[in-house]
Amino acid sequence: MHFTEKIKRAVEQDYLVLNALKPRGKHDWNSFTRTQFNTVARVINKEITREVVANPELVELNLIIGKQKLEKEMQRLRCHNLYDYLKLLGNMNEYRIYNWVSGKTLQSYWQGGDCKFIKMNALLVFLKVPMKDWESWQQENRTINAKPAIPVPGFSKSSLQIVKSYYLGNYFLYYQKTDGSKNIIKTPFTLKEHESGQVIVKSVSEGHRYSGKVMGIRDGCLYINCQNLDFEEMEQYVFNIGLETKPQVLFGVSNTVSVKTRLAVALRNILVKQKTDDPSFDNIQETEIPFTRKYPSLTEEAIIVGYLKQFTDNIISTPNCCNLEDLKSSFTRRVLPAG
Repeated sequence: MHFTEKIKRAVEQDYLVLNALKPRGKHDWNSFTRTQFNTVARVINKEITREVVANPELVELNLIIGKQKLEKEMQRLRCHNLYDYLKLLGNMNEYRIYNWVSGKTLQSYWQGGDCKFIKMNALLVFLKVPMKDWESWQQENRTINAKPAIPVPGFSKSSLQIVKSYYLGNYFLYYQKTDGSKNIIKTPFTLKEHESGQVIVKSVSEGHRYSGKVMGIRDGCLYINCQNLDFEEMEQYVFNIGLETKPQVLFGVSNTVSVKTRLAVALRNILVKQKTDDPSFDNIQETEIPFTRKYPSLTEEAIIVGYLKQFTDNIISTPNCCNLEDLKSSFTRRVLPAG
């Protein structure tokens, strides 16, 4: 993810940052030393810690620190649970700083380096940007010398209203695993309206938690973007809905990365809407279903498993990059008959 000019300018003009740099002279960020960036990082980190103590969900939802990183930090700091971790942060004095973002990392951003999704979130927390505006701040602004982009029509507010009217609720998501087995994953998939007005999506896929939002409806398709909360990966869903306003079963595809090969894959997806709005629905554990499972009756699960069994293309996998000669040599050559 590219570090946006909007966030750069906001950090450069922030009162706390300017106050810390004031005694150090000229504010030419492109020529800052590591020491100057360490000074900026210190200010940023102190403020982020204050925000985390006041808003623990920033850590609980892994918005500014990944799950694996958090577990390592808790082990390093000898915290037995999240409460101990937050308590430790709250007890830090003026001279003890928790390192959410380092001076080295900040320096790389001002020198054109890429920015991790979670680090960008941390800086938005420092700038006190409301969460509902995070996405607009994370989008790269066009520079003065850049060529004008071709305008792309966005999702209308009316399409999100349609989603809120007809598509909110609890679903089970079904898809075939990418590990080569003939197994299907069945996992809860919830669509709920957030207080910000966005439609939030939550799911767990093969042990990894996903959180995202519905982008809207276009050309009869429902578009959903999700972020993996456990490592850097995005997943995009597209479901066919046509003009249906009370769907029970939605068919679509998702684009993601194979856990085993770390290569791009596309998966056939099926969403089945549930009739009840169980408040603890998204806490239900995912299940792994073999194609060989026998069912005494045609339950929802039996019907979906039977449907997916009939296809050989539930998974579209992709190889790594190569040159044209490698690609040519991979073809099976046909020997033409003589004459």
